[in-house]
Amino acid sequence: MRFSFDSVVHLYRDTYYKMPQSLKTFLGTLYGNIPIEIRYGKLYSEFMKRYIDYENADEQFKQDFVYNKTLETLIFAEENIPFYKESFQKHGVTAKDFKSLDDLKKFPTITKHDIKANLSRMYTDKVEKPVPYFSGGSLSTPTQYFHPLHTSRAKHKAYSMFTLAKAGYKYRDRTVLIKGREVSKPEKDIYWEHEPVDNYLYLSYNYLSSEKFPLMYEQARKFKPKFLFGYPSAVLSFIAMSKQYNKPPLEIEGVIVSSESIYEPDFHTIKEFFGDHVNILADYGHTERVVGAYRLNFDNYKFINAYGVPRIIDNEIVGTSFDNFVMPFINFRTADEVSGDIVFFEGTDIAREVKNIEGRTQDYLVTEDERLVSITTMCGGQHLPLDMIRNLQYRQTEPGKVTVLVETRDGKIDKEHLISGMKKLVRDGIEFSVEEVDKIERSPRGKRIICKQGLDIEKIRRKK
Repeated sequence: MRFSFDSVVHLYRDTYYKMPQSLKTFLGTLYGNIPIEIRYGKLYSEFMKRYIDYENADEQFKQDFVYNKTLETLIFAEENIPFYKESFQKHGVTAKDFKSLDDLKKFPTITKHDIKANLSRMYTDKVEKPVPYFSGGSLSTPTQYFHPLHTSRAKHKAYSMFTLAKAGYKYRDRTVLIKGREVSKPEKDIYWEHEPVDNYLYLSYNYLSSEKFPLMYEQARKFKPKFLFGYPSAVLSFIAMSKQYNKPPLEIEGVIVSSESIYEPDFHTIKEFFGDHVNILADYGHTERVVGAYRLNFDNYKFINAYGVPRIIDNEIVGTSFDNFVMPFINFRTADEVSGDIVFFEGTDIAREVKNIEGRTQDYLVTEDERLVSITTMCGGQHLPLDMIRNLQYRQTEPGKVTVLVETRDGKIDKEHLISGMKKLVRDGIEFSVEEVDKIERSPRGKRIICKQGLDIEKIRRKK
């Protein structure tokens, strides 16, 4: 039976976040101290064993494993997902045509546009309850996906613990987190929050580059973290602000970065500030949970091929999922690009390692006091009236003022609702105005433009 106790608790996380801090501390500490193998159930242990066994296996085992799991996904999709059944027929292929790893190239690719247009025909509830997730990325409105209630969280938690252990991280090690949900309470002059379940100290990314930094730094110092975990831009901002206020490096063992691209100079900046003894682990993944990879210090990115299968087509990562028996992804074009040397499974375009994963360039909005707010922050689907919006685009030419162009689904939009949701994501510092338009322009290559930023972001960053 597929079951994860944590996945049920996770459904009530918003209620938990709204509780008074004292109650969150009590309940979170109590829950966090339950062994992770119990919280995530048998599935967690099975997936962790899979990753370990795969890493230690010989070459033939690895190729056989990837082949069998890919075939499993193809068969399930063909038999249970109307979109794939019709798409395979249209391209003249069936799951039976998959006889070697290289045969994956015979099957059609899909994009986020395909998912948006065919969502109702791309998932099933026959095996597990579908749970919706939202992803922003390069599209100007979040794309909705579905994951299996129990399997997905147990599998991904095992993957996270397996990869983070490469940097020496153990579950519930004290960690300063600068990513994810916004935790600031400006009216109380509080820009941090302790999350006892995972033992994170959240710092507000939106106030990191402000005069509030010394307060935030002091909270981080008193927390005595072993790790710093955040967007690469957040970690670099933390370093820049520490230097600006003459604060010494936190005495940590490792830095973990994810959700944005990180480049070679960034690794050097982090090493130079925190010390050569500090491991830097860059995690690559996405909301779709199709493929995953990690990079430790200056090594190549290593794909976890027991998690999902990554092909490289014209330097783009194209992934096929494993274990998603709600909404499988087959040859999903991630829009994330790689560069440098690539190590393939012999005779295929399936990647084992790549030198660099460039990813998509992250856009920023600028507050009145010239804080940088990542567009990632603005992709919180739960705060925006997605049922009213087809596309949107942010435009800025002046700090603290942003115009939002909106393509509506039926010609109606609750502007106040939209602005209220955006303010919840940013908290303060930006005055939003909304303009309804018939169509939002695309780039010359046909890509949607989520942000047209008229300010010099790098100049503003250098001033910090």
